[in-house]
Amino acid sequence: MTSGNSFHSLLDWSIRASCLLVACVGCAVLCGWIFDVPALTRVLPGLAFMKISTASALIAASAALWLLHTRAAGSAWLRLARMLALCLVVLGGLILSEHLFDLDLGIDQHIGADRLSSHAVHFGRVSPATGFNLTFLGLALLTLKARRPFVAACAHWLVVPPLLVSGLAVLGYFYGFAALYEMRAYSSMAAHTAAATVVLNLAILAADSGHGFAGIASSDTAGGLVSRRLLPTIPIMLVVLGWVCLEGEALGLYSTPFRVPLLVLLSTTLCLIAVATTAITLHKVDLNRKRAEAEILSLNVGLELRVRERTQELAQVSAQLQTVNGALELLSQQDGLTGVANRRFFDTYLADQINIARRYGRALALVLYDVDAFKAYNDHYGHHAGDECLKRVAATLRLCCRRTADRAARFGGEEFAMVLPDTGLDDAVRIAEAARQAVAQLNIVHENSATAAYVTLSGGVAVLLDSGGGIGAGVQQLIMDADQSLYEAKRLGRNRIVSVRPLQDTQVA
Repeated sequence: MTSGNSFHSLLDWSIRASCLLVACVGCAVLCGWIFDVPALTRVLPGLAFMKISTASALIAASAALWLLHTRAAGSAWLRLARMLALCLVVLGGLILSEHLFDLDLGIDQHIGADRLSSHAVHFGRVSPATGFNLTFLGLALLTLKARRPFVAACAHWLVVPPLLVSGLAVLGYFYGFAALYEMRAYSSMAAHTAAATVVLNLAILAADSGHGFAGIASSDTAGGLVSRRLLPTIPIMLVVLGWVCLEGEALGLYSTPFRVPLLVLLSTTLCLIAVATTAITLHKVDLNRKRAEAEILSLNVGLELRVRERTQELAQVSAQLQTVNGALELLSQQDGLTGVANRRFFDTYLADQINIARRYGRALALVLYDVDAFKAYNDHYGHHAGDECLKRVAATLRLCCRRTADRAARFGGEEFAMVLPDTGLDDAVRIAEAARQAVAQLNIVHENSATAAYVTLSGGVAVLLDSGGGIGAGVQQLIMDADQSLYEAKRLGRNRIVSVRPLQDTQVA
């Protein structure tokens, strides 16, 4: 089975071959007239001659079709092709005028008469059927591959009348019926004229793949398959069957009344075979198409399932990544030993809270704590006990941060910090004192402490804005103020809370 692309290439080759063949026939006829070779001007003795004007017209038509088929749109050669087609229309109109108005224009005598031999005389007028064919052939070439689709489509209809007339003449020569090609005396259409016209008309039908038969036949659709299988074969086989029936009657195999039923029977059988084989082919093509569609559907279903599985896997991986990222973010913000915020988070959080406090005119308190005599505790009880001590202190400080925005952080070593947004000096001192007492109530034994028999805290409080007004300070200034208060608490004997402007010193014995 020929594919659409292969058939398109076959059509292209056939068009070129048809143009060359018709041009060669026209040139051979001209040579026959010029060099006095009658065998070249007619197919067989006793048949009609091809006139000089007809041969010239066929050469012009083949040249025009060749240019229209092989040259790109907009080429200057296309204008030449249209001019040649116009000449065909004019010549065909003149030939028809001779017969319609009983004129004698002497067309063949005016075409190079001085170069012709004694046989190059006017053997009657050119057949009116030839003039009719040349007129429509020229019009078809004028509209072929026109820029406007409607005009271009007309070419496929303009070749129908000359194709029928010339085809009828070809059948007359093939079957030996002179009435099919001879209208009156000396006005017969020559056999090679009829054959060349049929070839040119079929080539025009195949030349424009954008419209009509060629576009359908060169496609891979069901219509294209039917066109490629039936249109070229059925007409030829029916013509052959008609010839076989006539030859059988001529040989005396059967009588004339039997010929018609035989022809009908053979034609019906041939059409049934052609239709059946085409139907079988279309059925196979349709089954292959359905099988391919089923495979594609199955592949799509499998692909959708895989996509869903991948989507679920990606969702799970995304959830795991979010969990891991959350854990990593938490780890990046927490101190690895104590579980409270680390110094990095403390610096960022304190800077953010200072910006918020300044924007809205709110207070912000910072408390720095130091575990009293922690080095002595670490040296006496060991690093493991020291780590446990820091964990308990940090947990206690975290519990003292009652509000959402309050944060406890490890400032470094045995030092801790507490950020208290929207908190004035008095409230900050109260919270810091409560945290100090909570650590003392843990009763973590500390035999080497000069302050108490248990682990204690010293703390320094600083505020960004207090209730009496405001003191402008940045992050470093606020830390320095809190650190200064912490240093003052240590100087005064430890185990106490001191503010930048202490209201009172509180000491627990």
